[in-house]
Amino acid sequence: MKNRSFISILAILFAATFMASSCDDMLTPELKRYTEDYAQDSVYSAFGILKGIQKVGERSVLLDAARSDLSTVGTYTTDSIKSIANFEDPEDGSCTLLNAADYYHIINSCNFYMARVDTTLSKNGVPEMLREYAQIQVIRAWTYTQLVRYYGEVPFITEPISSTEQAASLEQNAPRVNRSNLVDMLLEAGLRRAYELQLQYGMPKYGDINNGSVTTSSRYCFIPVQLVLGELYLMANQYEKAAEVYYDYFTDTKIGSPADNNNVFQCGYSETSSNGVITSVYAHSGNWLNIFSGFNTNENLVVTVGAANSVIGTTMTGIAQTFGFETTSTTNGGSSATITTSPNERFQQIIPSQSYISLNEAQKFCIWKSNNGTETINYIEGSGDGRLYGTAPSVQFTRGEISRIIDKFAPLSGRASAVSTDAYGFSLQYRIPLYRKAQVYLNFAEAINRLGFPQIAFGVLKDGLNRQNFPSLSRKDIDDNVYYVVPTDSGDVTLGVIKAYPHSEIADSMVYDTLLYADGYEADSTLIQFDVPYFATQPQAYTGGMYYLTVDEMERAEKYDFIRKFWTEETWNNTAAETSTRAGIHSRGCGNTGGYQDTIFTYARMVAKKVAEDRARRNSWTYEQQKEVEDSLHIGNDILLAEDQAKNTSVGAVFGPSQDEIINAVENLIIDEFALETAFEGHRFTDLLRFAAHKNDAGLDGTDWFAWKMARRNSSVTSDANDYDASLYEKMKNRQYWFFQLPKKK
Repeated sequence: MKNRSFISILAILFAATFMASSCDDMLTPELKRYTEDYAQDSVYSAFGILKGIQKVGERSVLLDAARSDLSTVGTYTTDSIKSIANFEDPEDGSCTLLNAADYYHIINSCNFYMARVDTTLSKNGVPEMLREYAQIQVIRAWTYTQLVRYYGEVPFITEPISSTEQAASLEQNAPRVNRSNLVDMLLEAGLRRAYELQLQYGMPKYGDINNGSVTTSSRYCFIPVQLVLGELYLMANQYEKAAEVYYDYFTDTKIGSPADNNNVFQCGYSETSSNGVITSVYAHSGNWLNIFSGFNTNENLVVTVGAANSVIGTTMTGIAQTFGFETTSTTNGGSSATITTSPNERFQQIIPSQSYISLNEAQKFCIWKSNNGTETINYIEGSGDGRLYGTAPSVQFTRGEISRIIDKFAPLSGRASAVSTDAYGFSLQYRIPLYRKAQVYLNFAEAINRLGFPQIAFGVLKDGLNRQNFPSLSRKDIDDNVYYVVPTDSGDVTLGVIKAYPHSEIADSMVYDTLLYADGYEADSTLIQFDVPYFATQPQAYTGGMYYLTVDEMERAEKYDFIRKFWTEETWNNTAAETSTRAGIHSRGCGNTGGYQDTIFTYARMVAKKVAEDRARRNSWTYEQQKEVEDSLHIGNDILLAEDQAKNTSVGAVFGPSQDEIINAVENLIIDEFALETAFEGHRFTDLLRFAAHKNDAGLDGTDWFAWKMARRNSSVTSDANDYDASLYEKMKNRQYWFFQLPKKK
C-alpha cells in the first residue's frame, strides 16, 4: 500500500459505484411505496450508501480515540494503534483504519446517485425522490466533513468517476477543500438546495431496520442537513451562521427534533447509613447510562447500526474490542442473533488517560435539598462527575487486575459508582451515535459564545435554555417609576438604575440616598436626565435560573432571533421548570447545578477558574499560584473582578479578565463539558483542533493551547502548568502531525 498515487484510490471507485444492498442484508429497504422500478433501484442505492457509513462511522471513533488527550495506550496496544496514538505520521493504507478510499467510495456513490436519479417521479402528486435526493447530498457533505477533519485538505469531486483516465484528470485538476472553504463549496454544489428540500418535504421514510437483535427506525440513520451545516460553519469560524442553523434544527418540526429533557439523563448519588446516621455519600452513573444501554430517541439523533451476526449484515465490534472487550456472536435461530461481550485485558488497546480521569474527579457533585422551607447544599467529596462511572468504570479483568475500561459501546446493564471496583453486565451497543442532543447543544453554546454571548453560552451548561431560566427583559415607562440612584464617594451621582418601583409601591418609610421622579418631582437632589430602556426581573425557574445574565448581554442578543426567541417564544415555555429542578448539561454528571442551587459551579467562579488556568499556561505557574490567582479573580460566588480592578498576589498584581478572556474562558469550559459528556465518541481530537482555530481567529495562540492540551494527556488537571510531555508538545505545534496524509505518487 505504500507510495501509491492518489489515482489508485480514484481508479477503484468506478467498479463499485451506485451500490445496492444485497437482498439478505439488514440494510434492505421497504419498497412497497415505490411503484416505479427506477425509484426502487434508487432506494436500493441509498441503502447501499448507508453501508459505507457503517465502515467509516466505526473507524472515526477509533481514529479519534487513539489521538485524543482523553486516552492513552497500554500493554496490549498494537503497533498500528500505537503509531497513530504517538503521531508517528503513518501512511494512508498502512492499516485498516487509514484508508481514504472508503470515504471516496461513499462520495462517488453519492455522485452517481445524484447524476442518475429522476427527481421528477411522483406518486399521488407528491414527489417521491426529492427527500432521498436531498439526503444523499447531505451524506456526501457529511463524508467530506469527515475527510477534512482527518486529512486536512482533500480533492473535491462532484462528478461520478467511471474510468482511470477520468481519475487521472481529477488527480491533477480537482479543486481542494479544507476547513475554510468546504462549506461554501458544498453549498454551491447542491447542499443549499438540499436544505430547501428538507425544510419542504422532511426526511426519507424507509421503515425499520432489524439487525437480528434490535430494531431501529431508518429515520435515525439519515442526517438532518442542519447538523452538518452547523459543523461546517463552526469549522470555518462562521459563528452566526452556525448558531442560526442549529436553532433551525431545534425548531424544525418536519425532522421531529427531540424535546429538551436534560433532567432525564442525569447521574445520581447514594447514601449509606448506620443507626440512622449517614456514613458515606457517593455518586453513580444513574439514569445517564440509559443513553447508551438502550436507544433513547430523545438523545440519539443520528446513528449507524451494525448487525448482530455477519450473515445478517456488517457487524461493528471493532470499537468494543479495541477498548478491551472480547466479543462473541451467537445465532439464536432464523434471523435472530446476539453479540456478547466480556472484559479481557488482552483486547484493551486504548485506555482512559490521567487527564480524563482527573478532569472528572475535579468536578463537584452538588446535592440541594429543601425540607419544610429549609434549604441545604452539600457536595460529595471524592466522587467527582458521575459520568465517569458510566464511561470508564473500574472492572476486574481475567487475571485479577482492576482497571478502568471504556464501555460506551458495550455499556453496563446496571449503574456503576465511585465505590465500584468490579463492574460487570456489559452488553454490546449495536448503534454508534453520529450526533447526540447534548453534543448539538454544546455546539450551539460554542457558536454563541464566540459570537459574544458568554453568559448565555454558560447557561447551556448550568441551567438549560428554556424560557423560565431567562430573566424577563422588558421596556418600562420611565414616567411610571421612581429611580434609586447611588451617589459616589465624591458626591457625584452614578447614573445607573439599581431598583425601580411604581409610585403605588413607594412607602413613606422607605429611605433613599437620592430619589428622582421622572415626572419632574425631586427629593434631595437635582433632576438628572437619563434613559433606562430595559429592566430585567428575576427568572421564573424554580432553581433561580440564569440570574447572572446581565441586561447588557440580553439587550445585545435581542437582534439575533436565534437567541432572543428562547425567552420570547412559546416553543421554549417549560412550566415544569417553575416547580421542579431543571438544569443544563453539566447537571447530567454533577447534580443540582441550576441557578442558586449550586454555589460552586457559578458563572463568576468558573470564569475565574479558566482565566487563571490560561494565565498559568502562558506563564508556567505552579498549581498553587494558579489557584491563588483564581481565588483573587472573583468575590464570593457571583461577582467577577472587573477588568480595571486588580488584586495583589504572589505573582504580582492580577487584573480582572477582559471580555476576550471571558469568552475564551467560557470556551474552555465548553470544551471540558464536551470531554465529560462525549468522551470516546469520535470527536475529541478534531474538537480541540476546531477550538484552537477559534482562538487563532480571535488573535490568541490557539496552536500553543492545543499543543499544551494534547501534551498533558498523562498529567492531572491539578498539575503545575509546565507538567507536560515536551516531545509531544513540540509535535503538536507542527501542523504536519494534525492530519493524516493522502497517498502520494511514486
